[in-house]
Amino acid sequence: MSYSAKNEVRISWLLATNIFGDLGHSRLIDIAQAAHEYRYEPGQVIFQPGDPCNQLSIITSGSVNVSFNSEDGKEVIVAELRVGDTIGETELLSNSRRLTNCVANRKTHLLALDKMAFEGLLTNPAFTKGLLETICRRLQQSLLFAEGLSIHSLETRLARLLVSMSETHGRRVGDGVIIDRAISQSLIGQMINASRPRINVQLQSWKQEKLISLSGNRITILDEGAIRTISRPPLADR
Repeated sequence: MSYSAKNEVRISWLLATNIFGDLGHSRLIDIAQAAHEYRYEPGQVIFQPGDPCNQLSIITSGSVNVSFNSEDGKEVIVAELRVGDTIGETELLSNSRRLTNCVANRKTHLLALDKMAFEGLLTNPAFTKGLLETICRRLQQSLLFAEGLSIHSLETRLARLLVSMSETHGRRVGDGVIIDRAISQSLIGQMINASRPRINVQLQSWKQEKLISLSGNRITILDEGAIRTISRPPLADR
């Protein structure tokens, strides 16, 4: 691939993000030329708590899990970031080290911009607007996650996860929605901070009620309305 063709590919990746999408073409060319590319295999650690943060990364393919370790050593997944999402903006702005673990879910490709280039963009109104919108969205997601762990029952948290996954990985078949991603009960436990046995009991209960079906590590939502209702708890559960 020629140098100019590679830059155009990088520009297409930048345009897919909320942060860089409104920048002019000439500025995007400069960013594309200054960027670096990194590739990770499934399960490969991208960074850990305490690592320095020297770059802003954009996911151009694959996905990553962001997690932290609880006091008892349990890993709790707080977010799954996908194509178009960025990593590192909060640490760069606060001049802090990494606060979480970040691990590739599958073969993952990142386009990265170093700290100096990132700071040079902070005077650009279009960039800072996109940056603030991204940080606010992440804050809202973090608050919802914290609310779920501290207030809602396991049943509600699990239903919320299934609804979210059906929206991002769902494929409608007849009256049902297949979550087109294999996910183990152990991984579900890490995502909603619950033990595997409790998750298994709840999934089997929904299976008996014909709300879902299970095939290995794949889940199909059979009664989408019921699962969505469970994901919206009554006021007494709030």
